[in-house]
Amino acid sequence: MVLRRFALVLLAACFAWPQLTQAADVLDVSKLPGILLDDAAAQKEGPWHDSTHSAPYVGAGYLHSGTSKMPDSNAPKSLTFATVVPEAGEYEVFLAYNGGANRAQQAPIIIQHQNGESRQRLNQRPGPKGPASFQSLGKFHFPSDEKAVVKITNDNPDGIIIADAVLLVAIKDLPKLKKFEAKTVDPGDKKAQQQKEELATAPPFERIETTGLHTLTPRELDELIESVAAIDNPTPLVDDESFLRRVTLDAIGRVPTEQEWRTFLEDPSSDKRAKLIDRLLASEEFGVNWANYWSDVFSYRTPQPELTFLSYNTPKHWLAEQLNKGVGWDQVSYQLLTGVGKVADNPAAFYVGYHQADVSRLAGESTRIFLGAQIQCAECHDHPFVDIPQERFHQMAAFFVRTKAELPWNDSTQIVVKSKPKGEHKMPETKQIMLPAVFDGEPLAQDTSDLERRAQLAKWVVSPENELFAKAYVNRMWDRLMDRPFCDPVDEITDLAGYPTLPEVHNAVAEHFVANRYDSKALLRLILNSQAYQRQLPKTDEHHGPLEASSPEKLRSDEIFASLAAAIDLPNLKGEQKKPTGDERFPPPPKSTQDLVRDAFGYDPSLGDQFRPQTMQQAMFMMNNRQLQAQIAADEGARTKLAKILADNPDDAQAIEKLFVNVLGRRPTDKDAQISRDYLKQVDDRRAAFEDLLWSLINSAEFTTRR
Repeated sequence: MVLRRFALVLLAACFAWPQLTQAADVLDVSKLPGILLDDAAAQKEGPWHDSTHSAPYVGAGYLHSGTSKMPDSNAPKSLTFATVVPEAGEYEVFLAYNGGANRAQQAPIIIQHQNGESRQRLNQRPGPKGPASFQSLGKFHFPSDEKAVVKITNDNPDGIIIADAVLLVAIKDLPKLKKFEAKTVDPGDKKAQQQKEELATAPPFERIETTGLHTLTPRELDELIESVAAIDNPTPLVDDESFLRRVTLDAIGRVPTEQEWRTFLEDPSSDKRAKLIDRLLASEEFGVNWANYWSDVFSYRTPQPELTFLSYNTPKHWLAEQLNKGVGWDQVSYQLLTGVGKVADNPAAFYVGYHQADVSRLAGESTRIFLGAQIQCAECHDHPFVDIPQERFHQMAAFFVRTKAELPWNDSTQIVVKSKPKGEHKMPETKQIMLPAVFDGEPLAQDTSDLERRAQLAKWVVSPENELFAKAYVNRMWDRLMDRPFCDPVDEITDLAGYPTLPEVHNAVAEHFVANRYDSKALLRLILNSQAYQRQLPKTDEHHGPLEASSPEKLRSDEIFASLAAAIDLPNLKGEQKKPTGDERFPPPPKSTQDLVRDAFGYDPSLGDQFRPQTMQQAMFMMNNRQLQAQIAADEGARTKLAKILADNPDDAQAIEKLFVNVLGRRPTDKDAQISRDYLKQVDDRRAAFEDLLWSLINSAEFTTRR
């Protein structure tokens, strides 16, 4: 049976849970308005120290820069609190800390906002003057599409810097803050104690380090593929133009710009492809691209609640940040499975919160996404085709039975994930209590708390002993980069799923992923540098074996939008919010240009090519969308990219080449150039002729396909 050999490893182990602090030390912030960022969510650079010495404080404690007796107290360090506000506007920013005689008199604080950057020095010795342990840092305007950042450094602070939490409160909500009374949780107050337990956080992630794992070089990967795939007739490697477009789309989700195209082609170095890959993986766009992919993975199987419209902007910003920083997929997954609190404060809570803590959906989706095992068919009966008893599904559901989600009206960032003090999951028909257990593992005790259940599940899921976790991620990345997964469908990789292709390669690449601490960039660097990835498309209809040639792949909707933005400067305009009416009390949020592209071109990336058809809706958008048409215009006074190309290039041949490079990332072929010139001769109006030419390129299958 799959995983039988290690299902007991973690569940039988003793987990060292941290001792709870005295409840009276902890601030009750459950009714605090605004966006609260605890120190646990901050990005740390340099040595910071945890403490619970001075009460009260938010969460499990606070951070300090080090006492004079600590050798690292003066080492360079910074602490960055960052979030995306749900609505653009003016916010008052507060910092929570506790005062004292040895505190910093000149704590350096940098606030990044819409109008630039503000710097100040805060005297922390007197203690905060605001509500509870919060001190106002001022009012600032933040946009909704960029992060609001509060950064603390230790540049000559003259004392110990204390950082507990950052709070952002919209100006309209400040009256609520004035009504807030700072309270600590009294151990004798059962209701307050319950509220504290509801928002308790899981133990911090701790990776189980592994040794003796084998890593691969791109050459070793190619040699392994050749040895097991019996490659007899491989296509040659793609030319530089084709490689540039392919790898730019795969790494950062858009076509290359003209400047990127020129820089790469003019580079004479023999290793310029490897250097390009490194530059793309270091780009901030890398995280954005793959956060978009994972957002689609999550969102297409998450139904919309009745009164709340789910926005993935905040989770995507968080995912992008994790991926760009090289945070391992094991740590990301742990945070998703154990997320607690408000989504605005802890974006990782979206996974449980957006599913409304529904035990059935979380059981099915958690195994499907993180393990590549589809057990949802066993919810109502034993699986009809493979050996998955109904009990296995409900044992998985029992991990989430003590989790709850509170949903507000409209704003999904205000969804709060909490823990329930009691409750057990039962079989639908027999009402038999089902205790949490993973596959064939031993069940947990009946009184196990919510966070202990989810933390134990998460630790088992991401354990190096659990080979399905790494293989599930690798199968998805291989599918996206090579347009063919090792196991099909992409979210079913267990031995019971059928006949996987190249299992030796799958296992070796997964081992490489684990050996690199589950770093997505290390995995992509391996694949993108391989010859298997860089092969040409077949020139004819001749059949090619696995990995003997590349395959075309339909772009995701976000890739199409980003490519339109790069090719023709398509802006992401937002629609106007409808006002509530008697017939529609909760009108949906206005759709942006990117939303409209998603409506037309979006698809579930967990489904195969047969579920990604060309549709009339797609054709009508590309032909008729007003915003897109406005960017194709080249008439006098138009400030479009096409108008600039025509103004700067009176020679038609040069203008044609510029157009092809900007839209398709390549020069026109001789045939392309001849067809374009012939058409220009037929049309008296040069601007109109080039508008038609640009329109035809945007509407070509090549533009919406990764080749």
